Amino acid sequence: MRTTPNPAAESVLVVDDEPTLRTLLSFVVQRAGAHPVLAPDAATARKLATEQSFACALIDKNMPGESGLEFLKWLRSAQPGCNALIVTAYGNVDSAVEALRLGAFDYLLKPFEVDALEHRLKLALQQYQMRQERERMQAMLVQSDRLASLGLLAAGVVHEVNTPLAYILSNLDWLDEELPALRQTLRGPPAAGGETGSLAQRLEMVESTLRDIREGAERVRDIARDVKAFARDSDDASMLVDLREVIDAALKLALVHIRYRARVVRDYQEVPLVMANEPRLAQVFLNLVVNAAQAIPEDGSSHQISVRLWTGAKGEACAEVEDTGTGISAENMARLFEPFFTTKPRGEGTGLGLFICKSIIESFDGTITVSSRPGQGTTFRISLPPHVRSANTTDALTPMSIAAS
Repeated sequence: MRTTPNPAAESVLVVDDEPTLRTLLSFVVQRAGAHPVLAPDAATARKLATEQSFACALIDKNMPGESGLEFLKWLRSAQPGCNALIVTAYGNVDSAVEALRLGAFDYLLKPFEVDALEHRLKLALQQYQMRQERERMQAMLVQSDRLASLGLLAAGVVHEVNTPLAYILSNLDWLDEELPALRQTLRGPPAAGGETGSLAQRLEMVESTLRDIREGAERVRDIARDVKAFARDSDDASMLVDLREVIDAALKLALVHIRYRARVVRDYQEVPLVMANEPRLAQVFLNLVVNAAQAIPEDGSSHQISVRLWTGAKGEACAEVEDTGTGISAENMARLFEPFFTTKPRGEGTGLGLFICKSIIESFDGTITVSSRPGQGTTFRISLPPHVRSANTTDALTPMSIAAS
């Protein structure tokens, strides 16, 4: 049974300079269950394609001004998901090969049979729908993994919130007793010199206590902000992202897993901003940091998780998460990024974490690699293209190392 089309998402762009053919192609598009949007030339089609998205496009190869193949090349960069069908009366093998090389979904010769064109257009629309559905399912999978990670971190988050809440409540209890006593003192007869000094000290303690309460409340606010930023159901919108902020947020969320297993060493050099989705990048680094902590045995030994940032030789932003844990065997390395593959005990992992990490990084045109030595530890390395390439991309700054336990 055919899915009811979304008119906005399943519009078909029809580009042909002949009015009669535009009318015929429009008829075919309607028969295929989509909405035709007509353009008499490539210039008009460009304007339309900047205003809305198209599931498919029917493009005449030979048009006055910009040719159909030139427009196809532009369309593939402007709307990579649009399936384009080239229609021409002047076809040959070379132009067909060129059209397919430029990314055309299909290549048809005029005159064509209406039923044949409709069939090919339906195939193109079905592929578009399947791709949209796959992307929707992948987005749901990413969000499910993010929420599963939050479930794993819930105990740690509660602990991190309870600690400042405990001294906030304790200080409020003290103020509840101290302020009435101060009020009583101030209502009494004027104090002598020694009593005045004691009163000043008491007021200083009240001020100090209020500062402590404020610090505790800010700590709770920061934790809530980090959790909210990580858990929100983000869209695909990208923004300028500072990797230092993303990694620090991930380390704070994972602190309960790290605290009793290893100390964290940060080595942050200057890195360019990257164009990415911040919650999804945070998901990647949280996954890597938690995996690093879980790979370290609680054997009382001195272990370390190192997080590094630097600028690569081509100006790319590079990040690395290294642990001194148990490492990964050679037989498991080849399957590490496969979906549903896990080396964790049953019930402790879905096997989707690293698969999703790889998908997220590659969606931002980046790469993720891994190296490991059994018994010595594992290193994950991420590379992301810079938002703006610097003219001087090879100068490395002096590392700034910060150790935290």
